[in-house]
Amino acid sequence: MSAKRIPLAALFPDMDWADCKMHIAQKSESGEQPLETFTRDFVDWQNRWTGSYHSAQVWNKRRVFTLIEMPKRKNRWLFGGVFDVVDCKPQVNRKTRRPGYFYTVEKARVGEGLIGRLIVTWEKDQRSKHRIPLNHGLLDSMTVAEVLPESYVGEDFPGHANINHGHAALAGIWREGKPDWRSALEHCHGVYLITDTKTGLRYVGSAYGDEGIWSRWATYLRGGHGGNRLLRELLVSKRADYAQQHFMYALLEVASSRDSDRQVIERESYWKEVLMTRGKFGLNDN
Repeated sequence: MSAKRIPLAALFPDMDWADCKMHIAQKSESGEQPLETFTRDFVDWQNRWTGSYHSAQVWNKRRVFTLIEMPKRKNRWLFGGVFDVVDCKPQVNRKTRRPGYFYTVEKARVGEGLIGRLIVTWEKDQRSKHRIPLNHGLLDSMTVAEVLPESYVGEDFPGHANINHGHAALAGIWREGKPDWRSALEHCHGVYLITDTKTGLRYVGSAYGDEGIWSRWATYLRGGHGGNRLLRELLVSKRADYAQQHFMYALLEVASSRDSDRQVIERESYWKEVLMTRGKFGLNDN
């Protein structure tokens, strides 16, 4: 290990690693990213991702030390807090009917000031997501990458051509009013794409006139459908968090300052034809 690298354990001198399990939180089978849950709702992150139902007795120690995968940053993990295991009861999963265990956890005071700020460097392997930190050199392989001045609220703006983000991630960025995203999109006109990753259906829309991409997308991030009839009908028939779970957003084309509203609308129509979003392959009704 390089002398310049700070071991993760150095920031937690009072942690009893022998009486702790690590939660290596990664994308769920349904495609949900734990980082999106963390930035949206810490209580949901605590009680649904770390607590709640597990198919085995994974938290058989006093505490759980959590790290959240940052999918846009290779080998980087966000510290999600330390939790005390306060209860464990046998329980059958309501969906699968499989027996398992229901955990109740509470946020511990250790490391409180680093939650959402500490980013760890670690090259993940294929072992379990529920790990003993002192086994296989796991803890020794983790080092401090950086400590953010404030809690993480979403990634930095990646450039207009690199937007390909889930609803939950963008909702967190919009809710926090992240300055770099807002300044890049507030006065940005152009054509965008919303994809339902569950069905593969797509919706093409545009922003022009007095409305930029930032405010246009806000209409979807608040209610999911943005006033579009087919999107509204889709969401009415689904569970409340369907958009958060399955909608992805991207910019297809950014308009120049010389383009008129009519030209933006024409480009929107072009992309609807190219992507066949009118009719059975998409969610555009005009």
